[in-house]
Amino acid sequence: MSIWSIIKAEYLINENATKNWLFVLMLIVMGLTIINLSHSADAKVKEIVRLNKEIKALRSEYVELKAKVMKRKMASDVINRLKAENFVLPKKPPVKIVVNEK
Repeated sequence: MSIWSIIKAEYLINENATKNWLFVLMLIVMGLTIINLSHSADAKVKEIVRLNKEIKALRSEYVELKAKVMKRKMASDVINRLKAENFVLPKKPPVKIVVNEK
């Protein structure tokens, strides 16, 4: 088979062309499948990138909220909030009661 016969596509019009047409059809289907799979893979990569950005944002929000909670749980902050609401704090510290179990 010469190059000129390939350019003229003689392999598609001769007597045994049905085998060649099936082969060309199979190549077209495989090509379309590969294109579809590559687009699907690209979409999944974009989704992964978006989800990773969302994870980073949520993680930073979690750290920020955790720091706020830790600050609000500090004894000095609790005392200041109680004073602002006109609560009277005791002068003596609380007494610890120890129970001996026998």
